Amino acid sequence: MFEDKVMNAQSRENIYTLLASIFLQEPTASQFPQYIEALRDLLKEVGTYPGKVDVGIPEDDDAFVERLRQDYFDCFFVPMSGKYVPPYESALLNYRAGERKPFGILNSMEASHVAACYAAVNFHPQMLHVFAPLKDIHLPDHVGFELAFMAMLCAAEQVAWDKKNPVEALKWQTFELQFLREHLSQWLENFAQALLDLAPGYYAQAARTAENWVALDLLEIETNVKQGEMKEH
Repeated sequence: MFEDKVMNAQSRENIYTLLASIFLQEPTASQFPQYIEALRDLLKEVGTYPGKVDVGIPEDDDAFVERLRQDYFDCFFVPMSGKYVPPYESALLNYRAGERKPFGILNSMEASHVAACYAAVNFHPQMLHVFAPLKDIHLPDHVGFELAFMAMLCAAEQVAWDKKNPVEALKWQTFELQFLREHLSQWLENFAQALLDLAPGYYAQAARTAENWVALDLLEIETNVKQGEMKEH
């Protein structure tokens, strides 16, 4: 029983880590083949674009990663690119497609709550292995930071199961459930839609996959928490 719980938490940690890495690290020729393979497997699991990662460019194209690197900058770092989508909960929570100002203001009260969640468990996003410019952006609600935070919570849950401590594991699951409900599930759909509107391709698919994964994981963790709470009483 405990072994299955450990493996499940580890698998979930790996998925959140993969998704976070896509948005936190500049694509490189050495990393991308592993990323595309892992993303393909995840796409099949969550039922999005099954069987193929179709980004409009052949995967064996020598220039593919260079073009993808340009997309990474254009989508997330260059506001005047025409493809720019600010990857922050504050900006995407009330995304309004087609309007002159489609994105909300940065560093809203939602960002403050995200920062409080991080502080509660000593999670420091600036200490992650990320693309260097992100270390200078002190906005806690970046999509990659929020996904990496979920990976950290899953890792803590795994440790609790490994110690055969269901009470401790339930504490971490409850925290995971709260964060998914109050944050990631509230804005990933808008994030994916904004990318599909402005820059359809690899990052739009990755965002849609993250949205679908979070929806599935939220359902699973809701069930697990309910079962855990029933056992406690």
